[in-house]
Formats: sequence, structure tokens, C-alpha cells
Amino acid sequence: MELFFRPTENKYEGEGILPHGTFNNTNDWNPLIKYLEKGAIEFPDKTMFKMGDGNGKIIEEFTYKETNQKSNQIANYLIENCSINSEDKIGIFMLNSSEFVFSILATHKTGAIQVPVNKDEKGERLLYVINYSEMKVLIIDKSAIDLIEPIAGKFENLERIFISGSEGNIPSNLGNIGCEEFESFNKGSIDNPNIELTIANKERCMFTSGTTGMPKGVVREHGGVLMTVRSYIQHQGIRSDDTLMSVLSLGHANAQAMCLFAAIGAGCTAVFFPKFSASNFWKWAHDCGATVTNFLGAVAEYLWSAKPSDYDQKHNVRIVLAGPAPRNLIEFEKRFNLKIVEGYGSTEMGMPLWKSPEDGRVGSCGYPVEGYYLEIRNPENIEEVIKPHWDPSLEEKPPESAKGLLFIRPNVPNTTLNEYFKDERRTREAFDDDGFFNSDDLFAAGTDGRYYFIGRYSRLRVSGENVDPIAVADLALMHPAIQDAIAVGLRLPDISDDELKLNIIIKDSEKFDEAEFCTWMAEQCIVAMVPRFIEIFDGGFPMTASQKVKVADLKEITDRTWDRAKSGLKFSSRK
Repeated sequence: MELFFRPTENKYEGEGILPHGTFNNTNDWNPLIKYLEKGAIEFPDKTMFKMGDGNGKIIEEFTYKETNQKSNQIANYLIENCSINSEDKIGIFMLNSSEFVFSILATHKTGAIQVPVNKDEKGERLLYVINYSEMKVLIIDKSAIDLIEPIAGKFENLERIFISGSEGNIPSNLGNIGCEEFESFNKGSIDNPNIELTIANKERCMFTSGTTGMPKGVVREHGGVLMTVRSYIQHQGIRSDDTLMSVLSLGHANAQAMCLFAAIGAGCTAVFFPKFSASNFWKWAHDCGATVTNFLGAVAEYLWSAKPSDYDQKHNVRIVLAGPAPRNLIEFEKRFNLKIVEGYGSTEMGMPLWKSPEDGRVGSCGYPVEGYYLEIRNPENIEEVIKPHWDPSLEEKPPESAKGLLFIRPNVPNTTLNEYFKDERRTREAFDDDGFFNSDDLFAAGTDGRYYFIGRYSRLRVSGENVDPIAVADLALMHPAIQDAIAVGLRLPDISDDELKLNIIIKDSEKFDEAEFCTWMAEQCIVAMVPRFIEIFDGGFPMTASQKVKVADLKEITDRTWDRAKSGLKFSSRK
């Protein structure tokens, strides 16, 4: 299939070339790892990626040749010593590091499927991901040992664990699984394994928030990587002299696709930091020479609220992908001397919507990307397609009749989710008979051809993580003092992310302490699932005349609502 590559204005494009072309013809696509191997031959001494520390200092740097060779060593060792075959699962449970990058690329080279595990998973949820994914090998760093040890005796399919950063001091076993230090990979050959691989091969199984209390496995092919990389290169004007910066975890699709893979596709350089710092973000961008980066969730608001600095404009970042864009878009662009580009995407579908840098329409996510077909449907009757009838030039906000669920259908094979891993029921629920995927997000389509994000329908976005309120409530119900629970999301002024409020009914004669409960929650799940607000209802939840829960009342903050932020109770992500 031939796709149209629409170039941006020169002022929004980086310097240099596109050494691998624009990826217009889908029949010519190869897995991204093949472009790394090509780059290792054509520009071997060019920096492929840099790794910074938590203080913004660059501590490691690797060329295209070095990156390819180190990835080869890992891949060859896994093939020869761990009997890794095509579409075996390799888990990666690490903080951002060069070893994480090499492990991702090595997995590609083996033909196996990467299973990046959220760095903050723990307990039964972590065990579930390891066992349910059927991973054969797990690669971790030393900070993860304490999280693995309590569940190590319950592994079902795992055969080997590799541990980085341990300086030779590693346990011989975790549970009944033998361990090796990461340095064992140095014994592998530096030559390309040359495993047969196409864009139709599965690339990842990524676990996101599920509706049954446990994460759901999203399986994507190598073609999906190319599709996302292509559109990112196109709309960000990325070229070979660019430097792409990410402060997001490599366990997320965003950091992989928008930084690591995009850099390989454009033949440029990626830079990773292990965490986000609002006060130091622009200094880090300046020091590492970043020209392109991206934000998720409320990051833009945190940067706006940070104390002004000389580095606000003392950097070379020209363009930023923001999802969503800052509320004070124009002022934000002026303060930081850059251009914001919006888009819309998901772990399942990639990036079906992009807004070009030249498009000054505030509030839109832009136009459909070549290779996707989109529809807006009535949430009350998903068979009913809502035709565009709202004219944004005449009405600032869309009428209720224009709002509906976004349904997405790919026109290019092997680019989006086809099925949830080992979950036929959820797959059936997500897709209709015509191959359209229900995004679970509300949009309005304007008569101008643009799509406008309205809000999330059932799931939430908390601290940059997808959170299912049903899963939060299910977990809360496991607490011995809670009789009933309903989790809802709400928006505070000037914050783009959702905040989580848990509404509960306490069992008779049970004592309940909000801080103790949150601490208990934090031991069971990722930090994003721990509610900020808790309200106890005596005698039942508020009901309508038809005996339905008044959800609007549950979203209110009252004088009975406990606020974790005001209590001073904080939980940190793994660092």
C-alpha cells in the first residue's frame, strides 16, 4: 500500500536527511531492527543513544555499530544458551538503562516477543504478568530483586533470570529459577543472528490496565512499530541530525516508539533519562542537545508551574508532541520557544490522529493518519454512526449530538492490535464484525475534518498511566474492612490528568483508616491505582429514583472527602 508523506514547513523540520526514506510503500517495510543493522554499516560511528542519570548527567553513549553489536551479543547468547525461538516471550523488568535498550533490540533480533513490565508492578499483579505472558526469560536490574523474591516460588513457565547492575553479586536462584548476571551476554557473538523476521511477526505483548483487576495483554506486530515511527517522523519533521529526548520509562510504548525506534527510523540520536524533573527538564534538554521531545498527561502543567529559569528558552527543542496539549497553549509555546503538536494514540492502535505543526486550531487532535479509517458512534447505540455536523468555526464547543465513541479500523495489515493475549472475550468486546476497534474515548468530528478529544468514557489517565476504575474498586474490595466500593475519576482545574476518588461503604463494626488503607493499596498495585480522594458513605451510595447510583454525586469533593495530598502521604515509583 502506498501512503502519502506530507512534509512539514521547513522551519519545523530538523537538519539532515532521512537515510531510510519516508516509509511510504508498506510493501517495502522491514522490522526496525533491520534499519539499525543498516545504520551500523552506513554510519557506524554516529551516536545511536545516550543514557543520563537522575541528575541529568550523560553517563553512557553508544554508536550505531556498538548498539548493534551489543544487541547481537545478547540475542546470540539467548538463542544458543536459552533456546529462545521465534515468538518465545522475553520479559524486561527494569528502570531506564542502556541494558534495557539492548534487551529490547536483542529481543527483536531473536524473533522473540518482548514483554516490557511496568517498573512499578509488584505482588500478585507482577506474578500474574510473568505467568500469564508465558515468558521464558526475564531480564531485571538489581532494584527489582526485592520485588521478585516474594513471588519467586510461584513461577510457572520462567526458565532463566538475568540481573544487571549487580557487579557480580547476584543470587544463584530466585525461587526455583536459575539466575545469571547480565554480563554473561558478553560471551555471545557480535555478528547479526540473521533470524528470519517480517513486519507480520509479533513484536510485543504489553500489559495495560484490565477490567477484571489484572492487566490485559496487548499484542502488536513489527508493522505497528513502523506505522507509528513513520507518522512521528512525518509530523515532527525528524531528520538525521535530530536528537530525541525522553524522560518516560522504556517499559511504556511511548518511550520505545517515539524515542528509541523513531531515532533508528530517522538515523538520528536518542537520549533517555530515568525520571522527570520539572525544575531541571529544560536544562537537561539543553545539555544533551535535544531538538524533539514529548509530554504525556499533566507534564506540561508541571513545567508551566515550575519556577522560571534561564533554560526555559536556552535549549534547542523546536517541537513537542503533547497528549493532551497544555490548556494555555499559546502562552506555553511563547514561554518555552517551541511548537506543540497534538496527536492521539493508544497501546492498541498506535497513532491514528495527528495535528501538523502548521495547524493552529486549538483543541483538536488533527486529522486521521493515512492508513486508518475513523468513525464516531453513539455510546448508547454503537451501531449508529454520528456524521460530522458540528462546524467549529461557528460554535466553539461541540453540541452533545456531535459527541461519541471513537472507532478505529486499520487499512494497513499488521499495524494494530488484532487480539488481546489469550482473551477471546475481551477481543470480541473491543472489535465489531467490520474490524473496528472501540477506543473507549469520546470525540467529536468537526465539519472541518478535524477530530476533537472530549474525554475518556470508562477508563482514566492517572499520572500518565491508564487506570481502570473497576480494577481499582475490585482491589479495594479485597480489603477486610470494605463492604462496597466505586472508583471514579475527576478533573481538578488546570490539570490534564485524572484524579482518582474511591467511594466506599465500611462493614459494620470495622475500623477504617484512610492512610493505612492507601499504604495497603500501594503494596498491591502500581502507585497510579492508589486513590487520592476517599469518601466513606454511611447507609449506602446515593441513588436515583430508578435505583441507579448517582455517579455525579460520587465525583463531588465534600467536607467528608479525605485528600491524600493534604495528609502528606506520598508513594514513590521505583527508582
